[in-house]
Amino acid sequence: MKIRHFAAAVLAATVSFGAHAQQLVPSPTLDAIKARGHLECGVHLGLPGFSFANDKGEWAGIDVDYCRALAAAILGDSTKVKYTPTSVQQRWPILQSGQVDLLSRNTTITFSRNASLGVNFQGINFYEGQTFIVRKKAGITKPDQMDGATICVAAGSTEEKQATDWFAERKKKVTIVNFQKNDDAIAAYDAERCDAYTAGFGALAGQRIKLKSPDDNVILTELISNDPQGPTTRYGDERFQAVVRWVLNGLIAAENLGVTSKNVDEMKAKSTNAEIRRLLGVEGGFGKMLGLSDDWMYNAIKQVGNYGESYERTVGMSSSLKLPRGPNQLWTKGGLLFTPPFQ
Repeated sequence: MKIRHFAAAVLAATVSFGAHAQQLVPSPTLDAIKARGHLECGVHLGLPGFSFANDKGEWAGIDVDYCRALAAAILGDSTKVKYTPTSVQQRWPILQSGQVDLLSRNTTITFSRNASLGVNFQGINFYEGQTFIVRKKAGITKPDQMDGATICVAAGSTEEKQATDWFAERKKKVTIVNFQKNDDAIAAYDAERCDAYTAGFGALAGQRIKLKSPDDNVILTELISNDPQGPTTRYGDERFQAVVRWVLNGLIAAENLGVTSKNVDEMKAKSTNAEIRRLLGVEGGFGKMLGLSDDWMYNAIKQVGNYGESYERTVGMSSSLKLPRGPNQLWTKGGLLFTPPFQ
């Protein structure tokens, strides 16, 4: 008899907990976004391929595409985004103060930033690696040939510390010259005030376009670091963090599942794949679990495209950067990109 009573009590508690788990926790950030009618997204000051504004003030790039997809998921309209350009030094106080809802601006994920700055990283949208751009006439083909060189870098960046550590560990003497803005550092390099400029491989491809004679410069292929980058949020507001994380997961999952901006309507109407149906809101009620409409990822994919579509047009072979997928390829095709299942 006591066993039956105990089992009944456990069952009642489980049901009660399950019902409680269905209650959405408050999300001040989501509420604010919906009330103002647009997303506030912190981006780079101007890096072709990642976040860059043209003469008309129209922003484009892989980080911008993520902001657009997030706006489509939350508000149903990918154009409902206000972009705030941020420097290396400004990005953290701008995010921490609440001026922006998130950062999407080629920011490297590190332990110290996560532990000490009050920020959380919500996944990886670009696997970056640090290297150097040098003038072809210098004849340098790898970093360890740069003993005695003067290197320009953005102050406060991961690249500044990593370059200092890398050369010190190899007992190479270099002079690191830092600048408050990336553009100032690359301009100093272009004026031949430095022998090299260091940043991520993808970032260098974007900065190289800005040089007076791009073809006179070469980006070294040897990397000195692994710098995964992705959207960044403040501590707290776990539900908004989940939205940011799962929109990114959704874009990657869509590519893996073969869902594109061109076939998403057909997939939604005809697919019998359970994960696709959950992703596109046909079943499962996944959007409601986050406080969004169930067509949240349908809107994001329809209006922006999956991860592969975004990569191709912003930094890939259809772009001026022409970066190969490399580690940014799906794990099923030899890359590092993967996502937890939509179950």
